[in-house]
Amino acid sequence: MDISAEQVRELREKTGLGMMLCKKALIDANGDAEKAIEDLRKQGALTAAKRAGKAAKEGKISIATENDTSYIYEVNSETDFVARNDDFLSFVTELGKLLLAHKPADIAAAKALTSPAFGGRSVDDRVMELVAKIGENISFRRMQAVKFDPSNQGIFTYIHGNGKIGVLVKMTAGKGEAIKSEEAASLGKDLAMQVAASSPVAPSRESVPADIIEKEKVIYRDQAATSGKPEKIWDKIIEGKLAKYYAEAVLPEQVYIKDTEKKVSDRIKEAELKAGSSFVADSFLRWELGSEAS
Repeated sequence: MDISAEQVRELREKTGLGMMLCKKALIDANGDAEKAIEDLRKQGALTAAKRAGKAAKEGKISIATENDTSYIYEVNSETDFVARNDDFLSFVTELGKLLLAHKPADIAAAKALTSPAFGGRSVDDRVMELVAKIGENISFRRMQAVKFDPSNQGIFTYIHGNGKIGVLVKMTAGKGEAIKSEEAASLGKDLAMQVAASSPVAPSRESVPADIIEKEKVIYRDQAATSGKPEKIWDKIIEGKLAKYYAEAVLPEQVYIKDTEKKVSDRIKEAELKAGSSFVADSFLRWELGSEAS
């Protein structure tokens, strides 16, 4: 059956897939564009099923922010080569726009969203089309929304290694207008880079989970008990070790990666003096590609 260039063009516009793939799909579907689209999705599902055992731990972590909401999300592929593919990257970008536009509550709702950029089809269907075209397992695996008050809060981000690590820091300014200052932007970026490099546990001592502190104390007490030192100084030993733990685990207490003569708290104070406002890192997320932890 002869397939016109116009038919191929229209299918390409609907699916975003390559010319040869669209032409073949139309030939197989006897020129029926909707059947061609359905066949492409089925082909993608079949490919995904065949490659289900293949680990999809490459890909990209991305962050999209607008108004009072930020989304951090991860799309996986089997290889880094595919993670740099234009179709894959375009999907990741459009997905971010879709999340901000509809603010889905969970990953299931996000996968059901439809977009004109995907020819009016769902995120899940678009993934299947990409799988059919690329021939690798692709997965929109996780996402998380972070709300903030733009009157005095800002979201500051850092993406490392072309999406291997993604960091989102929420920061509050004592004076609302200061959150939009150059000093806040510079500090926010530095804090996000610090989180990426040094993997702190929490933004303050108070926000370190109590169960983690208790586990650390048990370890330190066991160490003190086997140290040969008098029991009367064990509490001081535990206190000293806990202080060292906080210096590694709490963001403001960490050694500042850009100047190891300083702590992160010193960098925050510098920004506060310049901006004439206090700044507090309220929370952060640090995602590593392929990891379940955040």
